[in-house]
Amino acid sequence: MVNELYFKHKISKSMLACDMKVSRNFVARWTQSEQQDFTIDNRGWKKGRVRKWDKEIKERIRDIRLYLENDSFEFYIGATAIQQEWRRRYSDEVSPPLRTIGKYLSELGLVQKRKIKYKGAAKYLCYPEHTIYNQLGDRVVEVDFIGKKYIHCRSEPVNFIGFSFKKEPRLRYYKRIEGQTSDSFITETDKFFRLFEKPDVIKLDNGLAFIGSASGKRNISRSMNYLLKNNVIPVFAVPRKPFTQASIEGNNSVFSKKFWNRFDFKSLKEIDDKLELFNHSSQRYTGYKRPEKNHQKRNFSPKVYFIRQVKEVSENKKIGAYVNVLNVKIPMPKSLVNYYVLSEWNLNKETLNIYFEKDKIHKLIKKIDFKINKRSKEKFDVF
Repeated sequence: MVNELYFKHKISKSMLACDMKVSRNFVARWTQSEQQDFTIDNRGWKKGRVRKWDKEIKERIRDIRLYLENDSFEFYIGATAIQQEWRRRYSDEVSPPLRTIGKYLSELGLVQKRKIKYKGAAKYLCYPEHTIYNQLGDRVVEVDFIGKKYIHCRSEPVNFIGFSFKKEPRLRYYKRIEGQTSDSFITETDKFFRLFEKPDVIKLDNGLAFIGSASGKRNISRSMNYLLKNNVIPVFAVPRKPFTQASIEGNNSVFSKKFWNRFDFKSLKEIDDKLELFNHSSQRYTGYKRPEKNHQKRNFSPKVYFIRQVKEVSENKKIGAYVNVLNVKIPMPKSLVNYYVLSEWNLNKETLNIYFEKDKIHKLIKKIDFKINKRSKEKFDVF
């Protein structure tokens, strides 16, 4: 088709590449002459045969996959885990690329098709991802509770807390906790800091253990106070929007599939023992290595951030739209209804700056006084 359009219809090579969405090299290759032979195979090997990887490689991949499936100490069985095991077994040989391993797994019928996920709403509604992950700090960890799990011979639920770094070096880490409380969050986060690293930012949902009072206005919660004293910035995700905690929510799914749903636990000790193996396997899978030393933050200013979606007010035409930050409704332009904004609470200045991000650029759209609740101010000293 390219050859015919070029020679018979006199369409330029640039226009062909653009309109047909192919590369200029592709167009050049098939417009060498008007009488070009399109049946010539210049690959140098028989059609239908893999160029480099033979049947023995395929059998090795199959054996490794079955080994990983049957080993109770292994939790990951995909292409990445197979490649890692290959390198341990055959350290003197070049391992097949992930694409080749995935292809062979598919041919062997060892791949489960994933459900297609449609994305785009976050970008369309101007979710401030670039500001959070690129300007607030270099290292951002997402934290979440997992609860309401039950085992035999125990009426009380089993609870967990999870930590997840979205960017490299990635890490997923889980611990069993007594309950979804501020004490549990502070205790396990403190251990996480000592065991791995202290991030610049911790992203949280709006659970009471994290954000504090459900009715009090402009309160500093115990969790906020703890993070700020450690020079870590708290960022609260959009209420009831799990995708704004995409990293930890995705890892929670991995936790359920590869750990919790895989075993029939009989005791808390068995859970703790298996969880240590799972964490170790996860760390090896992601290739996480602890930094040699945590970078010290200079001139840290205590601030708390809130990602909020602008809501419409139907009963009050004067306001029109608002965002809710710590139980305070703040009027917003009606043109921003359904869009996301980032609110920055500066505790030193006791002001709230609201930013709107578009095309990776954020601009200040509103600034108001936001006084700290007097009881919080007396109870906590993070200024």
